Amino acid sequence: MNRWCLLFFAVLLLIAVPVSASPGGGIPGDTDGDGVLTSADYASAALAYLDTAYMNGAGDLDRTDIRDAAWVYTHWDGRPCEITDSTGRTVTLYRPLRRVVTFSGESLETLRSLGFDMENVVAVDKYSHGKDTFFPECQEKANVGSIWSPDMEQVLAVRPDAVFLYATISTAACDDIQSKLEASSPGIRVFRFDCFKPATYPGEIRTIASMVGREERGEAFASFYESTMDRIRDGTADILADERARVYFEYWFDYTTVAAKAGYNEKTELAGGVNPFATGTTEYPVVDPEAIVVTDPEVVVKLAGQGLAAGGYAGHDPAALEAVRSGLLERPGWSGISAVGDGRVYVIHSDILGGAQHFIGTAYLAKWFYPDRFADLDPHAVHQRYLTEFQGIDFDLASQGTFVYP
Repeated sequence: MNRWCLLFFAVLLLIAVPVSASPGGGIPGDTDGDGVLTSADYASAALAYLDTAYMNGAGDLDRTDIRDAAWVYTHWDGRPCEITDSTGRTVTLYRPLRRVVTFSGESLETLRSLGFDMENVVAVDKYSHGKDTFFPECQEKANVGSIWSPDMEQVLAVRPDAVFLYATISTAACDDIQSKLEASSPGIRVFRFDCFKPATYPGEIRTIASMVGREERGEAFASFYESTMDRIRDGTADILADERARVYFEYWFDYTTVAAKAGYNEKTELAGGVNPFATGTTEYPVVDPEAIVVTDPEVVVKLAGQGLAAGGYAGHDPAALEAVRSGLLERPGWSGISAVGDGRVYVIHSDILGGAQHFIGTAYLAKWFYPDRFADLDPHAVHQRYLTEFQGIDFDLASQGTFVYP
């Protein structure tokens, strides 16, 4: 058997079942330590491994080393991968990620959008674990709790090489988890991404794609995302401030709205709406019911999801969202509001307006605020394409789930 046959055999090791590997220690097979795995380096390493495995040689590289070396050579051009996360912190990877823990459902969803092998996700947060319809493949994975109540013993028990946390929300809780992980197991790489903010999501998509060797898929997904968001921005760019739709956006709780710092306000403004209650430092202020009537909103949007047994991905039940809307219409004094008189009162489920799917919900907002401007925008079609092409789940929106009403 000549050396090229042996090398070919070594490359076939890439299709083996993934096993745990430490992400540190330099690139396996880089025997001269120059930080670059050349074709000659890899060929020598593969031959040394085969000599050790099958001819009683004395090499020190194992099966995992050779597989990881082949991956690094193929996906990262034989060099370490430097990843700068959304906190500005740079982490260097020398091996592919084989055992991932996600405390962020948004990062988990993004990894799946990128075609990351979900077999390499070994544990997820309790909220993702509970979404048996949307994340069916995660039901048998370990449950590590939440960022506010993490099961650190479980995290360490699954021997992760990478853990995903949020970058800019619940920072104290995420900082605490990170410090405990780095103290307990310095080899674990911690990555901080949000994956729910319009301003940063495209960059996060591309960064995570480069990390997992899915750049082409990442570009396709980022382009899909940006095509929807750019369509919305372009469609509202020339609307004068005093001509923008007045929108009362109500959070989950009665008479609780969103102010300037809230993500839902950002999406309302992206869709061309003006929020009369955007001032103030409180993200989710409670407003006087009379003040809503006085501002006379042209559009009312109610966020649903909290406390509902159905709706969203949990079940197809339009009646649940219809009941929420009916409750709004029956409020004292609301019969005189322009939005009620014009039939422009809408209910939207948080599954498609928060998190990684915010672009779908924002498309619905734009459509509701300016139906003439967005006559050719089809949020339903955008949603279905996302589920089928990027999430890869068998979910037919015609008969499953309830996300908006009417």
